[in-house]
Amino acid sequence: MPSTLRARLTAALVTATALATVGAITAGCSVGPDTGPNIVRGDQPDDAQNAKPVQPELSAPKNDLNWRSCDSSISKAYDLTVPDGVIVQCAKYEVPVNPDDSSGDTVSIGAMKATTKATPRDAPPLVLTSGTDLPSSRTLLALADGEGKIVLDRQPVVAVDFRGTGLGATVDCLTSAQRDVLSTSAAGPGRDVAARATAVGTAARAAADLCSDTLSPDQLNYSITAAASDIEALRSRWDVDRIALVGVGAGSSVALSYAAAHHDQVGRLILDSPTGYATPAREATAARARGVQKSLTTFAQRCAGAGCALGADGAAMLNRVVDAGAAGDLGGVSDSEVIDAVSTAIAIGDMSQSGLRKLGSAIADADRGDVAALKAYVKAAAAVRGTDGRLVGVCNDLRGRPGLQELPGLAKDWSADAPMTAPTAALSLASCDGWGSTDAPIAPDRLPVDPLILVGANDPFNGSTVVDTLAQTLAPTKTNPTAVGWDGLGFSVLAHSTCAADVVRDYMGDAPLTGPTERSCPA
Repeated sequence: MPSTLRARLTAALVTATALATVGAITAGCSVGPDTGPNIVRGDQPDDAQNAKPVQPELSAPKNDLNWRSCDSSISKAYDLTVPDGVIVQCAKYEVPVNPDDSSGDTVSIGAMKATTKATPRDAPPLVLTSGTDLPSSRTLLALADGEGKIVLDRQPVVAVDFRGTGLGATVDCLTSAQRDVLSTSAAGPGRDVAARATAVGTAARAAADLCSDTLSPDQLNYSITAAASDIEALRSRWDVDRIALVGVGAGSSVALSYAAAHHDQVGRLILDSPTGYATPAREATAARARGVQKSLTTFAQRCAGAGCALGADGAAMLNRVVDAGAAGDLGGVSDSEVIDAVSTAIAIGDMSQSGLRKLGSAIADADRGDVAALKAYVKAAAAVRGTDGRLVGVCNDLRGRPGLQELPGLAKDWSADAPMTAPTAALSLASCDGWGSTDAPIAPDRLPVDPLILVGANDPFNGSTVVDTLAQTLAPTKTNPTAVGWDGLGFSVLAHSTCAADVVRDYMGDAPLTGPTERSCPA
């Protein structure tokens, strides 16, 4: 996977810049020092080409938020305890609902800071956003409980929740009946994709009207560009010149939107498990169908290796459970809920051998008609991915949405590569029927620092193929990204890979990264 990403990034960068300048950027696959020319990275005056290159300077906040211990809030919101050895604090700060009108109403943004006893008090923070994939605070908890925890020994990581979600002011605008139809994708006996799309679309249009009335006149101000302005509000409050930013999953689009609007305020830019930037709905959803299919298949294979109850052909059993959910034969659990539950568990759950066996047992029990254990996974997934605020954010940034009448054909076309996930992926587009959409965010045309890109081959939320469009997005910036591939299972390479966390710690230093610009980390 990384060679594909690197080759496409290189090709686009070469196209966008003078060949004399960029012709030497190569897709190096060797282990050891990069054999290419000495390409200058970071801020460096033109008359100091022989000086030691440095990256933009980062600093600790001069005026910090009012951080408070929030263990009880985390337990209530996410049914979790704070990981051992990690200190977690929470805060809220107010921003204009309309980023272009500071005199209007405000909305409260949730933030979470994670440190350890070893974290230097004067260390500059790394700001994390995971957009609408998960509340950023929940993504940070996964990092703090995973291999990425070693980053916290060097600097704080501060998660900024997407407005309307997480620990800030949440959006509540749908009826229970609307949530039920959208969460189940109108599964039931005798319903094909066309019938389900009609039912989901009807509920979605009613939900769009209700949410627009509830949030009016600011219903479109829950978006990628607004989330980027919330991060800028934090930087301004901190009174620092630049911030280090890691965008995870859909948060990569928030990070790129921030970089486009605030070039000179970017001190580090990490795109972890990135999605395509402003990618049309059809292409992004097709990639997600393939990516989720791949992660589910990989899970089944690794579950078999752990001796779990799925057995040697776990993918076939999981497919039976999904089919039963689509037909309304799974004790009130739909196919979309099964896929959301399993993919969310893969993303942020325990994927050790014992964790694999536990999830495998829940699926095997469901295959025999006992859905009690699976329902616990469904409930956990809905708590973080089934909120009204997430739906508003997703729909506001969904562009080029196909019509309802197109969805059965798309489900059929996508089934060639994603037979288990194509129907629910297509039906997810119906969930935004009747919603308005924001203007596409602008792409960055320059950056003061080379990005670091971490790509997971088994991203259970978005897949990895759409990341190739980053080539076109980054081409105008004339940067030389470092790409790190990881073949593990989970959401956020940084959260799950010690190897990637080590690269991030180096990247956060004063000196630019040296060595290969294409790297691989073991699963």
